[in-house]
Amino acid sequence: MAKFLLVVKSQDQLNVNTAVNVAQGLKMMGADDVKMVFLGPGITALNKKNDVSQIVNKAQENLKKMNITVYACEMAMKNYNVNKEDLIYFNEISKGADVIVKFANEGYQILTF
Repeated sequence: MAKFLLVVKSQDQLNVNTAVNVAQGLKMMGADDVKMVFLGPGITALNKKNDVSQIVNKAQENLKKMNITVYACEMAMKNYNVNKEDLIYFNEISKGADVIVKFANEGYQILTF
């Protein structure tokens, strides 16, 4: 049973694009579950005021169809002044560290971008 958590901590366009593509690719290759958490500077990739968010915006329909859960880190939102209304796409707002610990304890492979 292949399960992955992708931790997106970069606000670099290439890294964010790679993370989104890898998440979709893992599901297409038969992964049972794929989740993404955007934390630290990576939260800007979900902020519609930032150009990098267009990567997530373009992929959001596929993310939904593939049941890839997207977490926005509430601490990162505070640190980077991102409001819930600013988020272009997410399934849940949670503390990033809590998400990582929870899914590590459940046996998810953790990939960092």
